[in-house]
Amino acid sequence: MLTFRPERAADGAVLTVAGEIDMATAESLYEQATTLAASGTRVLVLDLGGVSFCDSLGVAALVRIYRHGTGVGYRLRVTNVREHIAHVLQISGLDQVFEVQAG
Repeated sequence: MLTFRPERAADGAVLTVAGEIDMATAESLYEQATTLAASGTRVLVLDLGGVSFCDSLGVAALVRIYRHGTGVGYRLRVTNVREHIAHVLQISGLDQVFEVQAG
């Protein structure tokens, strides 16, 4: 199960995510993030501090969110990333594609 807490900020939005990002929840992450970013957001922050697991479909959802942002004009920042998820983003090179801040 995955839970979301969306918040607006001055120049962007923050989506706080908790739970497991996997085959069953990756699409809902994408939908929540892109819906939140749809209203003129310049920076979309995904706070993954509450995420305990992220499989390959979860990583793919992050890439899709990033690509959506490049198409519509927002920057993706992923924050509070736990060590094991940060490691996956690092070895895949995604930490060089979008901003990743460890938790």
